[in-house]
Amino acid sequence: MLLIPQVKSIKEGKKREIKGYKFVFPNDADSRLIKTAQKAPVGDYEVQFQIGKEELDEYRIVFDDIIKVEAKGVKGAFYAVQTLRQIAKNGYVDASEICDAPDLEVRGYYFDITRGRIPTIETLKNLVDNLAYYKVNMLQLYVEHVFPFKEYDGIYQRTGYITPDELKEIDAYCKENFIDFVPSLSCFGHLYELLESEKYKHLCELTDDEHKTHFWQRRMAHHTIDVSNPESIELIKSLIDQFMPCFTSKYFNICCDETFDLGKGKNQGKDPAVLFTDFVKQIVEYVRSKGKTPMMWGDVIEHIEPLGDDIIFLNWGYSPNEKPDRIYNLKNANKTQIVCPGINGWTSLCERVKDSVPNITKMASYAYEANAKGLMNTNWGDYGHIAPIEACMYGTIFGCAKAWNATYEYPLFDESIDLLYYGYQGAAKMLKTIDTAHRVVYWYCLVVDYSNEAFKTDIMWARIAEPDELEAAYYEIEDIIPYLQGTKWENERAREALLIVAMGAQYMISMLFSKQTGEKLGVFFSDIEEWIKEYAKLYLKESKEGELKEFIKVFYYLAQKYIK
Repeated sequence: MLLIPQVKSIKEGKKREIKGYKFVFPNDADSRLIKTAQKAPVGDYEVQFQIGKEELDEYRIVFDDIIKVEAKGVKGAFYAVQTLRQIAKNGYVDASEICDAPDLEVRGYYFDITRGRIPTIETLKNLVDNLAYYKVNMLQLYVEHVFPFKEYDGIYQRTGYITPDELKEIDAYCKENFIDFVPSLSCFGHLYELLESEKYKHLCELTDDEHKTHFWQRRMAHHTIDVSNPESIELIKSLIDQFMPCFTSKYFNICCDETFDLGKGKNQGKDPAVLFTDFVKQIVEYVRSKGKTPMMWGDVIEHIEPLGDDIIFLNWGYSPNEKPDRIYNLKNANKTQIVCPGINGWTSLCERVKDSVPNITKMASYAYEANAKGLMNTNWGDYGHIAPIEACMYGTIFGCAKAWNATYEYPLFDESIDLLYYGYQGAAKMLKTIDTAHRVVYWYCLVVDYSNEAFKTDIMWARIAEPDELEAAYYEIEDIIPYLQGTKWENERAREALLIVAMGAQYMISMLFSKQTGEKLGVFFSDIEEWIKEYAKLYLKESKEGELKEFIKVFYYLAQKYIK
């Protein structure tokens, strides 16, 4: 059977056709269990439950003339129903018994809503449904300026934002699906929009940013707050006070990563380690005073010892060849950590599966071996978050699978995701074709070009492809576009998204090819104009307007420069 995540133990048994179920619940059944069972197809195969009172994820399913679900708690029963839903997708079961439990306590997903793309409430609920289906139990949304903080007045209206009521609605919806919705707020570095404003620019560590590049580039650097100014900690406390009430989680992620500029401006000459720990201690103590357990990113492990033992470190690493050193350093220091790989969808129109699969695989194995608290897969949005959500679900779902069953190799993952998510045999292969071709050009390169800068390969993992590589990639995508246009998938949203990104990748390739050779690759400016309209329609189906207009402006500019 094709299942995601793969269950831990299957005892072979009689093959039985299963297309749907008739669920028989105890009188005191949890409403969350009943609601998820209603998402399963209806049929004559009776399912009975025996549910204990423990808060455990494990479950056992016995297949006979009646299906019996045994779980020590309602969460386990909830996950058993997800497995039964997937079995119905297969159309049969050839097991007498399934026993299952997760390898990792926390199975999370992290989505960046700050750098351009802010999903609608409907999109977020659909995401929660999918995460629950694949047995995820934590969700975080990355927030800097996309919330109506009083300090960001005049900024969030320009960039778009998520409202307190929307966050509260998602929090409640997550609870219905046994997902912990954890607040994640930038509290130290990554405060670009705030520290650019007239009212608060005096709190920036640096004072000499010359603003020559596009703001999507500048957001990624020169954004650290001045820790020596007493106003700074009071401002951060105010942000926390406004944000925290939207969530019921016992955790609060203060981020505090990539404080690149610390000690390079107003605090020059001071020890960055002391500056860092002194300021973070104040934030951590404030979060604790509110009854929350702090989380923070783990790229600062050399400075963590004075911060206390209750902090959960989010230990990120996104390379296909990621090393385990930082993970084992935290393990050896007896610190609690959640290991964080990534889908590698940033700076692209779609995820880079050839990077994300080995990255997630390695990080999941490190998490398991280091006895980490969990695995949280990340979907960042650097440079405008131009990738549609539906063009990033392969890595998202693979992360769900590895968080539950960290050591399983998933040899049939493509077939499984084709059946259970895309609803079309060969969909994963098409995505991988787009991924292979699209990686010859990164959106980052084009944003740099828009800023009239020379591209520096030492500040990006990408390299400039040669014209023959660009041409080959263009026609590789050209070959699959008719299949994306001429087929019907059960998940039409995914097909539509992959068609849009395939064509967009072609146009990006053609612009770079034209820049290098002065020639065109069969693309007319009118084609790009029409594509931008279709891209915008898809964008607004998934997300609020956010920074869509900025993407259109940059894309138009480059198309006019190289194609018109």
